[in-house]
Amino acid sequence: MSDQASKAGPQGAPLAGIGLYLVALTGVVGTNTVGKITIIDMPVWQVVLAQMSGLMIAAFVFGRTLRLDHLLKTKHPGIQIARTLCQFGAIVCFYHGLPHLRLADITGIMLLLPLAITALAALMLDEKVGWRRWAACVTGLIGALLIARPGMTGAHPGALWPFATVVLFAMYTVLTRKISSDEGAPNQIAWAALATVAVLGAASPAYWVAPSGATWVALGAIALMSGIANSARIKALAMAPASLLAPFGYTQIVTATLVGLIVFDDLPDAYSFAGIAIIVLSGLYVWHRERVRGTTS
Repeated sequence: MSDQASKAGPQGAPLAGIGLYLVALTGVVGTNTVGKITIIDMPVWQVVLAQMSGLMIAAFVFGRTLRLDHLLKTKHPGIQIARTLCQFGAIVCFYHGLPHLRLADITGIMLLLPLAITALAALMLDEKVGWRRWAACVTGLIGALLIARPGMTGAHPGALWPFATVVLFAMYTVLTRKISSDEGAPNQIAWAALATVAVLGAASPAYWVAPSGATWVALGAIALMSGIANSARIKALAMAPASLLAPFGYTQIVTATLVGLIVFDDLPDAYSFAGIAIIVLSGLYVWHRERVRGTTS
């Protein structure tokens, strides 16, 4: 995100920022829920196209322009292309794993993202990460393996797709950090979404399945909620510090568990609950260490 996204807004704005961040998290769970239902009858590519179209609309809204050439001006075309590929791959991997995991389980694995970003920032950005945070990252990975349980009886190999999603999204985030001082949020969203929309749109005759009326509504809902979630997240980060918002990200697992129980009659088992708890505690510890490090410096 841009530098301004890491600063708090005027007095009273942080509370509004928290509210918007919770809206964003709810939008993500909503998108995933409708996506999980829709991919039963629709190709993954069609669902991804709907989601990325929502992001593209968000870019125009935040950029306050319909001039695509303005949104795409960049000093870092190579990094922008790499970001686009990472985001595209991450979303495709996510939807490939979605049918094979409970909503709460895949959401729990996705909570590894802050830990993966910490690890990759150390490797790619030369950020200093002490042994405590490295230990928390490894512990979080163990928690995710408890959820997916690869190789155990009843575990589907497709449950490993979200791990690829986490790695690719972490790479996307780290690359975004590298250019955040030069590129604004609308520019970043446009680059991340446009290539996917263009390529999948051009290739649509090869995979397109004519949606029913209800499916059109579902695809539209995916685009709408995706756009709202990303827009709310950007606005939240402009109103409140990322360090304040970070812990609220773990409320997403509560929402996903409740929605999974209501919509799919799914409830995580004991292994999954244990894995989710380990990931959340590891993530909160990394957040705490980063705050301590920031205070010390």
